[in-house]
Order: sequence, then structure tokens, then C-alpha cells
Amino acid sequence: MVFDAGSKILKCAIADENNSIIALESIIPKVVQSEDGFGRCWKITDYWKNLLQLAEKTIKKASIDPQKIRFVTSSTIRPSCVFSDEDFNPLYIGSSFDILGIHYGDEIEEQFTELAGESIYQSTGHFPSFLMPPARFEWLRNNPDFINNKSIVHYIPLDSWILMKLGGEFHTNYTSAMESGFFDVRKKMWHDEWYSIFDIDDSFFPYPVLSGEIVGNVSSKIKEKLKLSSDTEIVAGITDTQAALLSSNSINPGEIGVVLGSTTPVQAVAEKFYISDKERVWTTGILVKNLCDNYIVESNMGITGQVIKWAAHLFVSKNKKGISEPTAKQYEDLGKQYQEFDEFEQEEPLELISSQGVFANLGPSTLESASSERSGGEFYFPSPGGVNEFYITQKQLIGAVFDNIVFAVARNIEIATEIAQIDRISLAVLGGLSRYNLLCQRTADLHNTPVKHLINPEASIQGMLLICDVASGIIKNPSDLEKRLDEKGELNQLNPRSSMTQKLQEKYKKWVSITKI
Repeated sequence: MVFDAGSKILKCAIADENNSIIALESIIPKVVQSEDGFGRCWKITDYWKNLLQLAEKTIKKASIDPQKIRFVTSSTIRPSCVFSDEDFNPLYIGSSFDILGIHYGDEIEEQFTELAGESIYQSTGHFPSFLMPPARFEWLRNNPDFINNKSIVHYIPLDSWILMKLGGEFHTNYTSAMESGFFDVRKKMWHDEWYSIFDIDDSFFPYPVLSGEIVGNVSSKIKEKLKLSSDTEIVAGITDTQAALLSSNSINPGEIGVVLGSTTPVQAVAEKFYISDKERVWTTGILVKNLCDNYIVESNMGITGQVIKWAAHLFVSKNKKGISEPTAKQYEDLGKQYQEFDEFEQEEPLELISSQGVFANLGPSTLESASSERSGGEFYFPSPGGVNEFYITQKQLIGAVFDNIVFAVARNIEIATEIAQIDRISLAVLGGLSRYNLLCQRTADLHNTPVKHLINPEASIQGMLLICDVASGIIKNPSDLEKRLDEKGELNQLNPRSSMTQKLQEKYKKWVSITKI
């Protein structure tokens, strides 16, 4: 049984011994937002209760004897976290988009740099400071009413806190620790500077372990609540994007995983710790027992999934009275029009593909462009007042929405591979939006290279199931992982279409010149 705590949705899945998912349920936990709009955290009085209810619902749907559940693990979106009291009761549960510490980022940066002799970015590989847990912690210290004037005693990544509440020991996995802003990514240890900056005890930070290590058994309380066996073991988890990389075996130097979800991290695996002088990328890691101990250079595209939701509303939705979540059929209809666009471009002459094409800059871009004065939200197409007569159709606008993602991925790959000094790449496209096979196919076309693609879009869940295989001993080495993936047959390969490669490469050049990304 695995939990996946995303930016909005909390999922629970149960799989059989072949890693086939037999039940998957989800909820949307309640969010508490601050009056100024910067704060966005989960409601602490509801979160754990709702998680247990979700687990019960998933077990019931699976129609199994819960005593047979052998392993439990978890993943969460980065850098979500928990600050707790001495008994690990949550005083704050924050998502990755919580910037309540925005006014403390510079102050924290200055204090850290003075003590460490290097910036937070140079050591942790992450920026901006106000987004990370240290700035949130400083805000909480200066706003004790928010936590009912109680004392914060522990910091724990959310995935590890979930496992601890189930009965696991006080721990974190290395990968989650690397996303915290508290951790020295090169030295793989908590920064000594934070102890003096915040006047905290040695017990403030959890002990780091490899993903896949067993960190305890379910507690008697959880055993009774969920009817689990006392032999059910708790397995150190991993962050959601790194779980997705594992699901496609994209964990070795030179391999790049593109996780198309709420946001889209483009992660290039490297042997060494690389950072950018201009703070163009994040640097993090992936450490899994028996499998890998590597760094990751990441150029994140920012908000992505929301763009497709927006397109479904704009081009497909028949709802005239208000905004609601698009239905599965609306997303399907959007995909059909995207397919029609691709068929149109296959017939379009090369010389017209750019000159009469439609381009979009709708948000997905590069990590470094986040500080640019130019924000996304634009379509570009030739002026109908020109000499040449031509017409555009709705399907071209839809194609531009998807191509904006394909092209932003390409630009981020260029940045990540340049900084990580990678010459030849192996590419995987994963995540919820990878359910649009054509999006993955056109990525393969543009790069003129095969793309690995999961048949099941639940990449993070598939990765966590492999983490459980590591704990069980089924996967003891990289060869076992490759064999396990072959047996499962979930990993597909999309080969580039030579007829589309040059057309997309010409479009990409024009997109770069238009958007200046």
C-alpha cells in the first residue's frame, strides 16, 4: 500500500505482488490560506484523519484481507514538510507552493552565507530561499499564534511524517532531505549552520536513510485501525518526481526524466554535483538502496497541468455558467482535436509549417525565466492583414498549447544537459499528462530520439511499488530492476517519425525566437 501526497490530491493505492494496481482512491485535503495570499498549508486537524479514512476506503475497494498487506511507503511533492511538537504531532503541514516565509528569505540567506561562507544555493542547490522550509520555519517562529504558541521541536518531510505516524522510526530518506533547503547536497548531511541560526537541538532533524530501507512496523494503533498485520513493514519512501524517474529506470547518469504533472521538472541525472553560476537550475539527488546514488540537475518548467485544464475549458467545455473541473470526456475530446492537428501538420509542406504556424507562450517555460518581466499568456500567429491569404483553425490553437509544452521541455533539456555536461541523452516522458501519447510522440520527433513512456500514467505510484520491491529483496541490483520492468511490460518506447523531425525542429527554432526563452 502506497500514499502519494501531491500539490492538491492525496492518493492511496494497493497493488498485488506483480505491482498491478488493484485499488486506487484519492481525496483533496482541506487547504488553509493566509489573508495575504502567501500562506498555503494543509489543515492539521483534518489531514491525518482523512488519510486514514482514505486508506480504509482503498482497502475496502481492493476487496482483500488487509492482513496480507506486506509493505507501506509514501511519496510527496517537493518541498512539502511538517513542523511538529516533541511527540510528532503536526503544528504545520505545508505544501510545496507555500511561500508564507517570503519576507524572511533574504534575512535567512544573509545569516546562512555569513556563517557558511557560501550561499544557500551553492550548498543546497535550491532557490529562491523564500520558497524553502527554512524561511517558513522563521515565519512560524515569528508568528507563534499560528501554531497556538506551541514549540516546534522537529522538522520532517511530509512523506516521512506519514510513515512515522503509521509506526515508522524518526527518519527521512536522503532524496527528500535534499529537497528541504536544510541539507548539504554535496556532503549529504544537515547543515551545522542551521543549529546556531535557529537555536535548535540536535534532535530537530530526522536521521537520513536510503529509500527502500525498512524503518519499522505498523504500530498497534494503526494495526487495529486498518486491520493490518503486525508484520506489515514500513519502507522509507522518496519524493514524487524521483519515484517517477525510478518507474522508468531513468536513474543513471545521462538519463533525463520529464515528469509532466502539476509542474514539470526536467531532471538530468549526473554523477557529480553541478550548479549554475546564474542560478538557472536546481541540483538535487536520487539515492535508492542497491540501485543508485546520483545527483540530478533540474530545470523546472513551472505550472503545466493547469494549462491543459485551461485549454479543455476554453476549447471543449460546454459549461456556460461557471468554471468546473473538466470531465474525462472533455480531456479526451481535447486529445482528439490535438490528433487532428498532428494529422494536418503531417500533410503541411515544410516551408509553411513555421510561416503559417500558431505558437503559444502560456506559462511552461524555464526555471531561469521565472524572474523575467515577461510572463506567459500569449498566442502568436501571422497577421491576417498581410499580403498572403490564409486561415487558422481551432485545432491549430490547441496544437500550439501542446507544442508550448513540447518546446519548453526541449529548452529545459538544453539547459540541464549543458550544466550537467551531458553529451548523449536517454529520454523518458512520464507523469499525468503523458497520457496524451501524442505529446510524448512529438517530443521523440523533435529530439529525433526514442522516448521511454509508461503505459500507466501513475509514475510516482509505480516508482513506490518498485521501492517496496527493493525492501522485499526482489530487486537487489540494477539488473533486477531492469528485469522487473521487462516482466511488468509497463514501459513503452516511442520512436521518432522522420517525417516530423525537421518540421518540429523548424517550429522549435521559431518558438525560441518569438518567446525569447
